[in-house]
Amino acid sequence: MSTAARFPRTVTGRHVLLGLIAFFGVMFLANGLLVYYAVSTFSGGDRPDPYRSGLNYNETLAEDERQAALGWDARAGYDGKAQRLTLQFTDSAEAPVSGLSITGTLARPAENWEDRSIAFREWSEGVYVSDMALEPGNWVLSVESAESKDGPTVHRLKKRLIVPEGP
Repeated sequence: MSTAARFPRTVTGRHVLLGLIAFFGVMFLANGLLVYYAVSTFSGGDRPDPYRSGLNYNETLAEDERQAALGWDARAGYDGKAQRLTLQFTDSAEAPVSGLSITGTLARPAENWEDRSIAFREWSEGVYVSDMALEPGNWVLSVESAESKDGPTVHRLKKRLIVPEGP
């Protein structure tokens, strides 16, 4: 039996060229999709404008020092039965901190499609609440507190909340 009978067609330069084009075409397509999804799903920063925040870094450090000098302690929690998010503020003497105007955001750590703005109202002395239903899982709570509605921010808080499954 001759080799021509076993291999009726030979591999030519055209076959090699088409094989290389197909191989690299699939590779570029896969890499392009991965790059697109990586860039479009996460901005890389947890602030709206990280470049401008970096330019004002000394002011950020001064704000952190002022906040540390207050000596406030903030605790966050979520009651699934009452569907209530609670913040409790105490000062360095463990006395409740009242009269704050508190706003913030609640977001998933890795996605932004469930992000929501929240406003708190004072429930009792030093305890602030916001009524909302949260799905189980991890949440990131970012809160800014001011002494009046349009006053400057005096305290920032960023905490991770874990909402368990079931009631």
